[in-house]
Amino acid sequence: MREKFTAVVLLVVLAFYSATIGWRGFALIADGRLVPVLLGLGVVLVPVVALLAMVPLVRLARDGSRMLAEAHAGNAAPQVVQELELAEDCRVGKDRAGEQRHYRAAVRAWRAQRH
Repeated sequence: MREKFTAVVLLVVLAFYSATIGWRGFALIADGRLVPVLLGLGVVLVPVVALLAMVPLVRLARDGSRMLAEAHAGNAAPQVVQELELAEDCRVGKDRAGEQRHYRAAVRAWRAQRH
C-alpha cells in the first residue's frame, strides 16, 4: 500500500511539474525565434521523457504485485517461485543487485506464463 501511495504521489508531482513548466515551454515556442523555440521544445520534452521512463516501472510494480498475490495464494509457476526464492536469498545476503535481477526475472517469467 505504501508503494502505491508513493507511486501516486510521484505521478501527481510529475503532472504538476508538467503543467507548471509546460505552459512556459509553449510560451517560448510561440516566441518564434530559433533559440527560444529550441529551449521551449526542451522544456516541453523533459516531462514527456520522464513519463516515458516511468511507464515500465509502473508496469513492473503492477505486475509484481499481481505476481506476489498469486505466489502467496500458491498459484505461481515453479520458475516464478524459484526466482522469488533466489531474490529472497539475495535480500537476506544484502545483495541488492541480485535481488532486483531475480525479482525482474520472476516478473518476466510470470508475464510469459500469462501470455
